Amino acid sequence: MYKKFLVFALLLLLPDMSKAQEVYDLTRAITTAIQNNPGVTTIQNNISLQELNLKTAYGNLIPSLNFSGSWSQNNTSSVGGTVYQNGIPIFIGDQSRTSTNVGLGLSSQVTLFNGLSNYESVTLEKQNLASQRISLDKIKYDIVINVYQKFFDVLKRQKIVEANAENLKISADQLEKIKEYVNVGKKTLADVYKQDVLVAQNELTLEQSKNDLDKSKVDLLYSMTEDVNKMIVIEVKDIQFASTLEELHKIVARNSDVDGLTKSAVEQRYDYKIALQDITVNETKLSIAKKNLWYPTLSLFGNYNVSGTILKDVNDNRVLNFGLNLNYPLFQGFKSYASEQVAQINIKQKKEDLVKLELDLKTYIKKAVYDLQTAYKQIEILERNIKSAEQDKILSEENFRIGYGTLLDVQVATTNLNSLFISRINALYNFFLAEKQIQYLSGILKY
Repeated sequence: MYKKFLVFALLLLLPDMSKAQEVYDLTRAITTAIQNNPGVTTIQNNISLQELNLKTAYGNLIPSLNFSGSWSQNNTSSVGGTVYQNGIPIFIGDQSRTSTNVGLGLSSQVTLFNGLSNYESVTLEKQNLASQRISLDKIKYDIVINVYQKFFDVLKRQKIVEANAENLKISADQLEKIKEYVNVGKKTLADVYKQDVLVAQNELTLEQSKNDLDKSKVDLLYSMTEDVNKMIVIEVKDIQFASTLEELHKIVARNSDVDGLTKSAVEQRYDYKIALQDITVNETKLSIAKKNLWYPTLSLFGNYNVSGTILKDVNDNRVLNFGLNLNYPLFQGFKSYASEQVAQINIKQKKEDLVKLELDLKTYIKKAVYDLQTAYKQIEILERNIKSAEQDKILSEENFRIGYGTLLDVQVATTNLNSLFISRINALYNFFLAEKQIQYLSGILKY
């Protein structure tokens, strides 16, 4: 009676306890993880820096303009003495002279031609910016699949807790029945003790599964870069789970075309896009290196300077000069040649990496398809085993009631059925996660 009262009191308290907990559905979990992830912040900062680099590249296309100003004072002093002019001695006293000079100037320079490598530098910075943005999409995409894994793990462990709680209730109910049998003389106290041991074991199993659930919530919070001490409740309102074998089979059929999934991965995977972008960047670098190697640089310059002894007379002296500068490096210690060769080697390596990446994607997708098919087969077999185990449990309980069977038969049948339920839960969520893994690998996972 005391136990029943305690359970009832706990149930009354649960709503108040849940008010202190934050509710997370999958959408909120993903959004929070992306917002809090330090890697996302780092790439966003890199994008801002790259935008400044692009502005600098644009600035190199227009003339520069520099203003200069100067002020100087010259103090000259000399000791007097005698000098001779035409044999006549002339005495000169001590002399001191001070002069000042004020100057203002404007200068400008612009590159007229360098093989158009300055324009390609703008293109290169645009491509670098595009690479950073693709990297941002990729890290978000990787965060999504990680949150899916942790979120599904919480859901799976919640279901396991529910299954173990139901199993504990069944064993506790069975204990009450046995006590009633003892009261009417149909069973012995030994059966009560045996069943009480099983109830205790089931209580421990339930507590262990609750512990696993709590740890999975910690893992989910960690994946969201949230405070791991936070109390959370998981909702699944934004997830549609297949519930029948027919629906599961449709999912398997939909995700069995390895070549089609690989084609989708090539078109949509962000790591593949990054590899393609790397090739484009290195091709632009190669083009710039060639232009720097073979083309001269022609620039236009102009300077205008005014000067005077004081500021109000600064226009007394004016100088304007302008012209063209032609620069053609004949030898730079093989620097330009080396830059060209490095760019060519990088392009070759990136193309080889791209071929390997495509092979890797196809391999991973094929394995994920096998995992999905195996999970489906396991669920199918478990469904049949559960039907058989349910009948075994019913039969063992009836045999025990009429004295034909033993309590051990009932316990074994009940434990076996609960194990199958938990195995089915694991298989189902392995199936759902395998489906998401295929979507992730093929680039069609949405967030």
